[in-house]
Amino acid sequence: MANVLILEPDRKQNRFMCDALTRAGHRAVASHSVREAEKRLHNTRMMTVINAQVPFTQSYEFVRTLAERGLPVLFITADAANAAHLRALYRGCCDVLLYPFTAEKLTEAVRTLLESAQTTLTLGSLRLDMVNHQVTKDGETLSLTAQEFALLQALMRSPDEAVTREDLLRTAWGYQGMGITRTVDVHVQRLRRKLGAQSIETVYKTGYRLKMA
Repeated sequence: MANVLILEPDRKQNRFMCDALTRAGHRAVASHSVREAEKRLHNTRMMTVINAQVPFTQSYEFVRTLAERGLPVLFITADAANAAHLRALYRGCCDVLLYPFTAEKLTEAVRTLLESAQTTLTLGSLRLDMVNHQVTKDGETLSLTAQEFALLQALMRSPDEAVTREDLLRTAWGYQGMGITRTVDVHVQRLRRKLGAQSIETVYKTGYRLKMA
């Protein structure tokens, strides 16, 4: 199952969600403040359940960090009119669950979001849909070739890390040869023109690093 971080100031409600998710097989971690949630997040990949009533001034940087790391977020709110705003606010894989809800509704929402996260890669405003083979940046759809899509997918799986040309060849296109790395250079240049000149950094004598995160 998954690691789930719960940011809910109300201790009774927090315990209810932790118990429900634990029974469903998840590892639920409770936090009652943004500061506590930041400490618990560390470098672990986990989805986060956030009470939307947490003041925006307190949660803004935390939510932005989640988006930069491409982590899925489930917002909890009692205001149905606020749902669309919350989805637009978070530039990543997210959903909204309305109060009041049952344990079954919570676990179903978490399951659905986790499944969506498995087929979507998100880094900041960049979103890659592996099912529909679609890439958007700042909400606009980018027109990528199949080779460019595969290359971007390989880079997004290791954001802010240098990836060798050989690894990109193998991961993106399944090539095993070491003598055709120029192919990567050509496609990186084309991808840069579509993402932005500063989006992909050349790492001397190594390969490339995606700098969207």
